[in-house]
Amino acid sequence: MRKLIIALVACGFLTGGFYMYANREPGLGNDVLRLHIIANSDSAQDQNLKLQVRDAVLKKMNAYFMNVGTREAAEAVARAELGHIKQAAEQTIMSQGYDYPVEVFLGEYDFPTRVYGDLALPQGRYKALKIVIGEGTGKNWWCVLFPPLCVVADSESGLSLNAPEQPAKVSWKLSELWPWRHDSP
Repeated sequence: MRKLIIALVACGFLTGGFYMYANREPGLGNDVLRLHIIANSDSAQDQNLKLQVRDAVLKKMNAYFMNVGTREAAEAVARAELGHIKQAAEQTIMSQGYDYPVEVFLGEYDFPTRVYGDLALPQGRYKALKIVIGEGTGKNWWCVLFPPLCVVADSESGLSLNAPEQPAKVSWKLSELWPWRHDSP
């Protein structure tokens, strides 16, 4: 019986992995611009400051990206606005009583696999606007800046400036795919 359970669990993981791979957005990595913010440290204060910088930068970037239609155009806008982005981050940091330096980069960086609902971004190198606060040794936060998928529901998830807060939903993908599943009222 134990071997059967182990085999079923392994099949579940394999099925889930194949589902994620098959349902990832083909070529999406070439069409996105990510935002990546790295905190000074893992202290609660620095993590909170990172989120405040995130909010200020997203508010500023929202206006810049309103009429942008391609990743290349978004990248050009970000490059042209690097100074304003850095200024928004610095002002937020100073307003909270900190004097951390801020570095802002536009480049290509490695990211882990991330899944948001039906959207999967595979591990790989992506174009990104990267903001490093202070020492930059703390936990990071990232989202897809273009197309605008920066949705934040809590302190470590992505936040949409326009989306309502949504509770997390946990489910087994295998149970959703199971052909004999019957929902009863």
